Amino acid sequence: MKQQGFTLLEVVVAIALFSLLGLASYQLLDRVMRSDQRIGLHEQQLRDLQRAMSLFERDLVQARRQPLVDDPSHSQALLSQPDGLRLVRGGWSNPLEHARSNLLQVSHRWQDGVWLRETRALSQPMAVPGAQQRPAGPSSQQQQLLSGVQLKYLRYIDSLGQAHEHWPVGSESLSLPAALEIELDAPGYPQVRRVILLPGGLDTDAEPGHD
Repeated sequence: MKQQGFTLLEVVVAIALFSLLGLASYQLLDRVMRSDQRIGLHEQQLRDLQRAMSLFERDLVQARRQPLVDDPSHSQALLSQPDGLRLVRGGWSNPLEHARSNLLQVSHRWQDGVWLRETRALSQPMAVPGAQQRPAGPSSQQQQLLSGVQLKYLRYIDSLGQAHEHWPVGSESLSLPAALEIELDAPGYPQVRRVILLPGGLDTDAEPGHD
């Protein structure tokens, strides 16, 4: 019995079907890869945001009633600014016993979509309110915490629960707010809001911990 081969039409149809299957497989693989990339980017954005917020929160919960080094009145421990804030924090460990205290002056600024943190080591704690604080080193250090971020607002909450746009309020020397409320838009995470409690009622010699 004579065997018959495929007709030209059958070959063309088979090629077309295989081409369609190949295209569908490629599109499916491309969608899976793009989805994995989006998930990976989202996870990285979350890690970056968590790291920045963790540093910010640690600085605030370690806030101390010590004067800012560049404050002429020597009476401000936390000062709001149009683009951020400055404060003095403790809890800075010194395992190598350098000639410095455990105090840092810390600045957080949001400029042109970038979140910046600047630190400067300070001398020994000032026991007398209003005494002049001195830097322990000649320069400050700056690090970029996050890019593509926009600060919506900072609110300073006093001991009566009243929110203020600026700090300090009143005439109390070296005052700290009871809490701070922050809202910002971060890459992949808009309208991130956090309320952070400060140790405003702690004695200046008390140590909430080290990090």
